[in-house]
Amino acid sequence: MLYIIYLFKDLSRPLWLLTLVNLINRCGAMIMCFLSLYITESLHYSLTKAGLAMSIYGIGAIIGQQIGGRLTDKIGYYKVQLLSLILTGCMILVLMEVRNFYVLCVVLFFLNLVSEAFRPANSAAITDYSVTENRTRSFALMRISFNLAITFALTIGGFLIKLSWSYIFWADAITCFMAAALLMFLMNPKSNMYIHRSPIEKQTVANSHFEPYKNPLFRNFVLATFINALVFMQLVWTLPQFFKQVYHWDESTIGIIAAINGFVVMLTEMPIVHSIEKLRLPTIRIVQRGVLIYAFSFALLALPPAYSYVIAVVYMITISFGETFVMPFSMTWASMKTPKGQEGQYLSAYGVAYAAANVIAPIIGTQLLYHFGYQALWLTIAALAIVSYIYLKEIERQDNAANVANELQ
Repeated sequence: MLYIIYLFKDLSRPLWLLTLVNLINRCGAMIMCFLSLYITESLHYSLTKAGLAMSIYGIGAIIGQQIGGRLTDKIGYYKVQLLSLILTGCMILVLMEVRNFYVLCVVLFFLNLVSEAFRPANSAAITDYSVTENRTRSFALMRISFNLAITFALTIGGFLIKLSWSYIFWADAITCFMAAALLMFLMNPKSNMYIHRSPIEKQTVANSHFEPYKNPLFRNFVLATFINALVFMQLVWTLPQFFKQVYHWDESTIGIIAAINGFVVMLTEMPIVHSIEKLRLPTIRIVQRGVLIYAFSFALLALPPAYSYVIAVVYMITISFGETFVMPFSMTWASMKTPKGQEGQYLSAYGVAYAAANVIAPIIGTQLLYHFGYQALWLTIAALAIVSYIYLKEIERQDNAANVANELQ
């Protein structure tokens, strides 16, 4: 553990403060973890209505990422993060009082809209407070803080729910306000890259609309990211049902097996990222290797269930390594390809790929499962990972060709 901490030694003080803001904010993410259960168990709505509400919640994330990215480029990441945290806390307290289903859907939409606006602003801040040599480690640090916080939220949230559902709403709102206070009093808004832009750069931002989607290379990367996110999200949406229905495990066993993922990522991500950074390999090639590991991991699940525990443990370990290769390095690649002055829009486009996948992944997974069964589901998901790999190889070729053309000019 001391070695892992040592690997962060060259990160800047603002990055550590941002990490603390993220940790406090996400420690209260109990609503996100237990939302579907709250809708069905506390509000007594059907699973169908809960699914509809969750879809609307997901759509809010997609739009929130876009708005957050646009605002980041216009008013700066400091103000966007601060407003997002304060408004999210307020919306959570509003949600606590809602009982009507249609009002619930509206509130959930706006709750996730203001909440997800935080992400592109936070990513732009990480980009600004890091340098090329430690950027991947900077994103990895944020992921570690996120995993720690979600583990805390799941553990404490389950305990608080037994006392009263209202406690998780208050806990979530209070952590939002605490994170906002920390950001307000400890972070220096004058370091915001928006403040240092020239009038020409600010005018360029004002005149830009949907720029990431007009950039062919970045647009292709967002699509490839969307595909591999569809693959990874099956870990959340369909794997627990597979363990329950095919392996016949109870919830406690499923929880223990699922915890392997977070445990492996927390212990290995930073040493792996640090080692790979020293090799100076092209970032996109590392993402490609991770996607191949995704394919291998999901193909394992198609094996006969006679050795269920071995298959599940190996799956959890390999998917964790795949996640470590894909997520921090793909975020680094996206930040490297972001034009100056448009960090928010470009990084929000990257975030939209995951937000959209989070909405569509359960639909694809459940439909494949319903019509063709689990084995076909896992093989199809593995094939999708291969498609993403091929797409990423083509993106690398296009990028190299563009770099050669620029050198010849």
